[in-house]
Amino acid sequence: MELLYLKSPNAVRYTLLTGTCLLLAGDLGHGLHVEHGASTANTWAQCLLVLVTTDIYWNSAWQKLRSPQFRSGLYLAQWVHTYSQGTDKLPYRRQFAVPGLVPRHAGNLTDRDVRLWRLVAATVIAAEIALPPALLTPQTMPYAVAVGIGMHAAFTCLKPRQLITFSGLTLGTYVAFVGA
Repeated sequence: MELLYLKSPNAVRYTLLTGTCLLLAGDLGHGLHVEHGASTANTWAQCLLVLVTTDIYWNSAWQKLRSPQFRSGLYLAQWVHTYSQGTDKLPYRRQFAVPGLVPRHAGNLTDRDVRLWRLVAATVIAAEIALPPALLTPQTMPYAVAVGIGMHAAFTCLKPRQLITFSGLTLGTYVAFVGA
């Protein structure tokens, strides 16, 4: 579906990577029922899932750090401005799920809007760097999961058709961080 319908090769690669990690796992159970208790039989698969997810987050942060337009907040400000100017002209208006409050108060490309989006960009970069270690630490894991869910919910609002599968899959890998 990702490749044929949404034309999202990165999501396909990520899906294949996580699927390959799970192929290395031992008995996962049958259907919705797991017949055995926790064991170390799936440690390698768990380790690979943690590494793949960490790589996804850290590479995304690295790309954003290398982009002056993203770091400055200009990319996000321009995206929201274009969205707010062209929503009524799109054939599929419901393709995005950006709350009306966002374009109304931060979609005009003013200096204040760009500063606000610079803060959002810095927060996203920091979250993508901090999430993997926070997910691995039992004391911070519940907070990291909440931050990850919120971050992916925001990403999915920006581009739901392109990111729903990716976000769901990424959030699903958080289970691998437990006890890793």
